[in-house]
Amino acid sequence: MGYKDPGKHRDRIKARNQLYYTSHPETRGPRQRAYRQALFAEALRVLGNKCACPGCDEAEPRFLTVDHIYGRARGGKRPAILDAKASGWDKTKFQILCWNCNMTKSDRGFCPVHQKDPGQRNGHHPISNIQGLLWPSRED
Repeated sequence: MGYKDPGKHRDRIKARNQLYYTSHPETRGPRQRAYRQALFAEALRVLGNKCACPGCDEAEPRFLTVDHIYGRARGGKRPAILDAKASGWDKTKFQILCWNCNMTKSDRGFCPVHQKDPGQRNGHHPISNIQGLLWPSRED
């Protein structure tokens, strides 16, 4: 048996939650922070505890991020850590990168600091496999 007006019920729940969190602001932040920390610890445990970029040995958790290997443009809809958990921590779609490698990869498609030969962009390492998938080659 359902509600006659599901929108009205949804609005009641939303109003009740807003009232609770405005009157108890101390509960929301710590609970969300604990969830995010547990989720990130699980990601590190499953996907690896250090940067996947060849030549980078960063292993400090506060500098590590979860990365879509093929980028959000190829199907990633949410933050990488949420997509990774939803996919069952699929290592063919997600990897751990340090912040520097992740930002450089998103900007250039590869990490020039740790991949010395530009020909490595089309190599077999996950960080470099996106070059041909996201952007057409210049010869096309």
